[in-house]
Amino acid sequence: MQRLRITQLSSLVAFAACFCISAPTADAHEGPPFPVQLDQPAAGYKISTWADPDIGEARFFIIVETESGEMPNDEPTIRLWTEPVDQRLPRETYEATKQSLRGSLQFLSKPLFDKRDHWNVGIQITSPSGEAGETIVQVESTPPGYGPWDLAIYLFPFALIGGAWCVAMAKRVWHIQQAAENHPKPESKEETVLAGNDQ
Repeated sequence: MQRLRITQLSSLVAFAACFCISAPTADAHEGPPFPVQLDQPAAGYKISTWADPDIGEARFFIIVETESGEMPNDEPTIRLWTEPVDQRLPRETYEATKQSLRGSLQFLSKPLFDKRDHWNVGIQITSPSGEAGETIVQVESTPPGYGPWDLAIYLFPFALIGGAWCVAMAKRVWHIQQAAENHPKPESKEETVLAGNDQ
């Protein structure tokens, strides 16, 4: 029983160590994007934007759909601009490049944020026919690091393995208890002799 526990614990520690080695460090971390606007109408399209506003090179994913929620047959032009809310810096405009995805029209733009601050971000869209539109959102740039979602993602395997190990150990203890109840321990020779002397 003790040897089994040691073996299982060793396996768990080895798995955790491998996972930690393979996980990205905080300095190089790029957290998961989160939605900053969904289904906003502009220039005859619907725009949804997901952002990863890290200080330095940020990432904005712009998903374009028709007004009925389908993938457009034509390809609009997307640009993105950023400006601090307090206007301490002039507005900067960035191109957005189309990503190769099946069944979805998505663009990626990588603006630069110089420090932690609140920013106005504009998504400009122009259809092939020349119709233009714009949506504006506000985001806060944050240092790269382990945010709440990152911690949840990285800790999930540990919680999963730990939970499975606890369930396995609980089942084993239950089986041992059941076996002990179904098969009582035989009397020792000393107990048998003492019982005979009492008679």
